[in-house]
Amino acid sequence: MQTAEIKTKAIVARAVPYGESDMIVTLVGVDTGTVTATARGCLRRGAKLRYAAEPFNFGDYVLVGRNGRYVITECSQIDSFNAVTRDLQSYYAAFMVLDALTKLCAEPQPSIMLAALKTLQRLAYTTDETDCAVTDFLLAALEESGNRLDFKHCNICKCQLDEEAYFNAADGIVCKHCKSIDAVPVDAACRAYIAGERGETSHALRVKANILLSEFVYSMSGVRINPRYFTEQI
Repeated sequence: MQTAEIKTKAIVARAVPYGESDMIVTLVGVDTGTVTATARGCLRRGAKLRYAAEPFNFGDYVLVGRNGRYVITECSQIDSFNAVTRDLQSYYAAFMVLDALTKLCAEPQPSIMLAALKTLQRLAYTTDETDCAVTDFLLAALEESGNRLDFKHCNICKCQLDEEAYFNAADGIVCKHCKSIDAVPVDAACRAYIAGERGETSHALRVKANILLSEFVYSMSGVRINPRYFTEQI
């Protein structure tokens, strides 16, 4: 089979050492989805493409190979998002975004990738609350995967929600009158926060809401969000 060359905008989601000087890199590309590639010799001192195997590196990559085995031959960096390392909470959140991205983008999902890049920009370069950035990413992951949830109105009777709500994968978010026997409760404070009624909310409440959202992502898309970010917040 003939060797193929792939050019794609991609972000490094994971990198592990291989042999004495190589790295096996998990890339999520706009055109490729999640792929693995070898960064040869990148652990050697002065290696030209060392940055191309660093987690969070986003750039224009050139991959060469066949049968799913690729080698990184070129990379023009667009952003490194290095600033996320300055704050531990943002760092954990950023890795959660990368982990979710690899699972949600097994096949190309440009809209989800765009949401992830916007979230990394918020975590790296703004003073936005980390919890809020995570909330917005999880909501975007649901919407862009075709599983949008409305936390302001009952999905069945369409009434406006102003207190506790309920969730299951079949019905979405519903009121107490429309809930099924297996519905999961969403307390009033969490529902209001997720719906965008942010105001003054505690860190504990935001973490609780994000845990709920991660469970909803799993229920509706089968993607399990890495729990480490959440456990570090509790």
